[in-house]
Amino acid sequence: MALPASKDIDIEIFNLSTEKITDLLGAFGEVFISGQAYPVIKIKGHPEWDFTIPENPQLSFQEACQRRDFTINSMLMDIITGELIDELGARKDIKHKLIRHTSPGVFKNDPLRAYRACQLAARFDFKLHPDTIKLIQATPLTNLKAERIYEEFCKLLMLSRKPSIGLRYMQETGILERMHPSLFQLIGCQQSPLHHPEGDVLEHTLLVVDQTAQLKDKSHYPLALMFAALLHDTGKPQSTRITGEKVTAYGHDVCGATVAAEFMRRITSNARLIASVSTLIREHMRPVLLYKERERVSDKALRKLINRVDFHELMLLAEADFKGRTVERDFEVVRAWFDERFQAAGIDPRQRIKPLVNGRDLVQLGYKPGQQMGRLLNTAFEWQLEGKNRDEILSRFKK
Repeated sequence: MALPASKDIDIEIFNLSTEKITDLLGAFGEVFISGQAYPVIKIKGHPEWDFTIPENPQLSFQEACQRRDFTINSMLMDIITGELIDELGARKDIKHKLIRHTSPGVFKNDPLRAYRACQLAARFDFKLHPDTIKLIQATPLTNLKAERIYEEFCKLLMLSRKPSIGLRYMQETGILERMHPSLFQLIGCQQSPLHHPEGDVLEHTLLVVDQTAQLKDKSHYPLALMFAALLHDTGKPQSTRITGEKVTAYGHDVCGATVAAEFMRRITSNARLIASVSTLIREHMRPVLLYKERERVSDKALRKLINRVDFHELMLLAEADFKGRTVERDFEVVRAWFDERFQAAGIDPRQRIKPLVNGRDLVQLGYKPGQQMGRLLNTAFEWQLEGKNRDEILSRFKK
């Protein structure tokens, strides 16, 4: 019978030796074996197929199912008859939207499954079984490769409508405390009740991440946007000051850009992603702050902003941050003001501003190359940001 379309097809082989199965599979391509805890036979060019052979030829169907991580993934199907074999109550758990481990050693065999439990809960809006939560809490999360943790974060942020579900489970199971202190420190970090009635910084972050998940389809770089949402306020624990009833976090955007970059470097070497996340976080306050100061904002300030950051992505993050509260807030007035100002100033926020004057232009005017040239070009660009055209800039240098 035809197998359903899937990117991940696990096939358990019974009553055949490794030599026999590799010989049979060789007719479909080059065969190789990967994995340590449970060796997996794969065919080059077919990454979706995983063939496994029980070490014990007498392995029962129930024991085979217990080798899986969670009951919802433990059902077998006889590919000849189409019969479903459900030894661990998978259908019942699916019906009740429950993620439950298959055996006591499931996380000891691979601690990354703790992360997987959380991201699966978020992706499918399932709950973790209380015993599964306790087992994760008692499991040492050691010797995990950074890239594997990164992959689970990517699935959590990119495949969930409400990533907050998985993040709350990461909090409850102790993953944040043990593995990600910059996120754990958001718990209990106070905010101004006037501006943040939702509570501490973690509560705000969870709301922002869920808001961003609804906006990411509009993004040109959704992975950077989602990580920026997750980490946008990680500078607050270091920046928060409490004076009487007043709570402030001045500079948390700049501090957070550094903290976020450190977080990202621990799990990935993707330089473009790290830079994009850090830049978005450093600038995430600017749209709302500029709107609040709109009567005094110059066109130069707007031009400088779009030259520092992808404005489209920044506005998505700013909108999620603005709406990430327990009260409804209208961000459209902010967008409308920027649209009006850009149109009036003839600014295209989608385009970085290119210098109108270069070194050759200044040499032709009699200036000599050297260190001073860089300062002069910076001055020329500042005049350009103020709205001066090429002729006006060159005229100033002639004088």
